[in-house]
Amino acid sequence: MRPHERMPWTAATAAALALGLAAGARAQTHVDHSAPPAPPARLAALDDRVKAGIEEALQDEWQGEAAYARVLKDHGDVRPFSNIVRAEGKHAAFLEELLKARGLAVPENRWAKADVPASASVKEACAAALEFETRNVALYDRLRGAGPLPDDVKQVFDHNRVASLEHHKPAFERCSGAASARAGRGGGHGCCGHGHGGGQGGHRCGHGGCAQGGKPNG
Repeated sequence: MRPHERMPWTAATAAALALGLAAGARAQTHVDHSAPPAPPARLAALDDRVKAGIEEALQDEWQGEAAYARVLKDHGDVRPFSNIVRAEGKHAAFLEELLKARGLAVPENRWAKADVPASASVKEACAAALEFETRNVALYDRLRGAGPLPDDVKQVFDHNRVASLEHHKPAFERCSGAASARAGRGGGHGCCGHGHGGGQGGHRCGHGGCAQGGKPNG
């Protein structure tokens, strides 16, 4: 084969290689937003204030997980509880890891065997859950404002707070009927009842909605 006959093949190969490298670069820059960023290589020690804050948040997440599990036990596999109960478990696991990574003991889960009260209806359970998520956001606000935090602790607190504020609360607002009441619109029986109101997709009700809806980010 003469030299000039090899040039088209070489140019094509170079172009394919450039495309492959570009695709590889894009893959390497992908960020997984389903979990907090990885902790720094060197973890800062926890003072008593920060350690107590992690443990307080951990008990709160366990409380939410137990309460939502009770709703599922009483009323079946209903949304948004079936989605959000898993998110509460993930939030607790992130907090546990802050302690485990430093060789610290994880406290006993006070809610593992607690007698969580039942709710008369899913809508009533959603109203109680809305109050809980509101308190959960306030808890993280207080812990974040109490003083400096190690980077990994701040990341987990921020992650859990945003999930409650932007995903869990809106889902329970729709389910309880609080969102439509606040907007001055009739919401049928609420997203998690038997009506067709609430949201732009019938039963869907947007992020973290009911039986036909999407799963919330945790």
